[in-house]
Amino acid sequence: MREITLLLVEASGIQDYIFGSNNLAQNIGASELVTCATGQWVVEALDELKLPHNVSWDEKRGNLKVEEQSITRPGVGAEVIYAGGGNALILFAGSALAQAAAFTRIITTRAVREARGLALDVGTVEFDWDAVPLSAKLEALRGELARRKLNRPADASLLGLAVTAACDFSGLPAVAADPLEGHLISQVVACKLAAADRGKERLHAILPQVRQAGFQFVYDFDKFGEKGESSYIAVVHTDGNGMGKRFKALAEQYAQAKDNPDYVKALRNFSGAVNARAEAALNAAVNMLLASWDARTALFGEVVPAPEIDREYYLPFRPIVFGGDDVTFICEGRLGLALAARYLQVYADETQLLTDQKPAYARAGVSVVKAHYPFSRAYALAEELCKSAKAGIERLKLPGKEDATVIDWHFSTSGVVLELAELRQREYVAETSKSLLMRPVYLDPMPGQKRASKYWRSWHNFTRITRAFQEDEQWAGRHNKVKALRDALRAGPAGVERFLRNYALQELPAIPEQPDMAEKGWQGDECGYFDAVEATDFYVPLERKEAAQ
Repeated sequence: MREITLLLVEASGIQDYIFGSNNLAQNIGASELVTCATGQWVVEALDELKLPHNVSWDEKRGNLKVEEQSITRPGVGAEVIYAGGGNALILFAGSALAQAAAFTRIITTRAVREARGLALDVGTVEFDWDAVPLSAKLEALRGELARRKLNRPADASLLGLAVTAACDFSGLPAVAADPLEGHLISQVVACKLAAADRGKERLHAILPQVRQAGFQFVYDFDKFGEKGESSYIAVVHTDGNGMGKRFKALAEQYAQAKDNPDYVKALRNFSGAVNARAEAALNAAVNMLLASWDARTALFGEVVPAPEIDREYYLPFRPIVFGGDDVTFICEGRLGLALAARYLQVYADETQLLTDQKPAYARAGVSVVKAHYPFSRAYALAEELCKSAKAGIERLKLPGKEDATVIDWHFSTSGVVLELAELRQREYVAETSKSLLMRPVYLDPMPGQKRASKYWRSWHNFTRITRAFQEDEQWAGRHNKVKALRDALRAGPAGVERFLRNYALQELPAIPEQPDMAEKGWQGDECGYFDAVEATDFYVPLERKEAAQ
C-alpha cells in the first residue's frame, strides 16, 4: 500500500479577471499573473517546502520544464503532472495532507499579495496508489471543486473605511497613483500593472522573431488602427474542440490502478502536445504578418500601417492569453480574419496528430470593434462567436470526419452593444426572412495542401469572393456598386437579378456547386455574397504577400 495525496489548483473567474478592463497593460498583467499562479509559483512553493520534485521554471522562456521523475521513486516528494493556463495538478508522496495544506497556504498567500483579485480553488484527496485508479480520483476531485465554486459565499469584503478615493478603473478603494499616468489605482490594478513588463518579456521569449524584425508589441488600444481611416481592433478567441472528451477518453483508457503511472505520462504528454501546437500556431500567425511587411511603405499587407512611437515600430498584434488550447489575441481590425485563419490552419494541421493519435481541431470567434468599444464586451462577443462556430461544426464537418475546424466573425461598425443573436436578427435577415450569412465557415487546410472540401461554406470560398470584390477590375474601388449589391442581396434573388441588369453584368463571382448564386446571389434559402461584400473593408489577404516571399 502506497498512500499518495492528489492536489488540484484551478484559477476561477479568469475571463473577468483578465478582460474586465479597457486598459491593455492591465489585461496583459492579469494574464501573466494567472500564468505565474499556476506555473512559476507552483515550482517556487515546492522549493520553499524543500520537497524533491520533477519541475523547474525556465526564466528565459517563462514556462515549465518537466523531468520524468515519478512520485513512486524513493526520495521524490512531489510530482507535477501539469501546471499552467490556470490549472495545476500535483501528486505528493505519502499521506501528505499537511504538506498539501502548507503548499496551499504558500501559493494562496502569494496570490493575495501579488495577484489581488485572482481566485484560486484548491482541492486535495488521499488514495492508495496501488489499489485506486488515479483517473477516478481526479474526476471526483474536479467535481468537488465545481460544486464548491457554485456554492461559494458572496464576496462581503470591506471595501473602505472613513474617507477613501475610488480607483479610476475598478471603483475599488485606491491605494496608490499610477506613476506613469497619475490614475488612482486599487491594489488589484496595482498588481496587474506590476506584472505587465514580465508578461512582455515572456511573450518576446515565445515570439523572438518580433524583436529580431525590429518591432515591439503594442501596449495601448489607441495604437491600433489608422486614425482617419480605420480605427478598429479585432479580438480573436480560439478554443480546441472536444478537449474535455479527449481527457475523458484518456481516463477511460487508463481506468485501472495498475495504469496510474501510464495515465500520469499520458496526461502530461497530451497537455504538452496541445501547448506545443498552440505555440506553433501563434508563431505561424506572427510569421505571416511579418512576411507581409514592406519596409519601404511601412505597411503590412500593402494596407495596414505599423504604429510608430519615438521612432520605433510596433507590431499591431498582441496575444493576451496563450499557453494552451484556449488562446486570445488582439490585432488591428483589418488583420483579424487572416491571422485567426492562419492560427487555426496550423493548430488543426491534420498531417500532425496529437499524442492520442487523433488530429487537433479548433474553432475561433473574431469580433471586430471600434478601438474604444468596451473591451470586456468585445471579448464576450468573441466568445459568443466561438460558441457559434462550435454550433456549426455538425453541419460543416466533412463525411467520415468526427470534427471540423470552424471560424465565425462579426464587424461591429455601429458600436451597438447587443447579444450576438439579436445583432444577427437585426442586421443579417433579408426581406425574404432568410439569413444573409455564409458564416460560420469550414476552415480549409493550409495553402499548398490538398483541399479537403468543395463545400461552399468554406474559408477558401469566402476569401476568393472577397478578393474578387477587392481586386477584380469591375469591382475594385467601386464602393457604390458594391453597396448596391449589398442592398440587392437584402431584397432577395429578384433584387440581385435587377442589380445585374442595371449594371450590365452577366453574373457574380462563381461559387462551386452553387450555379444559381452567380445569377441570383442566392441558392434556395442560402445567400453566397453578403459576408464577402461586408468584409471588403475589413479583410487584408496576408496570404498573398506571404506566398510571394
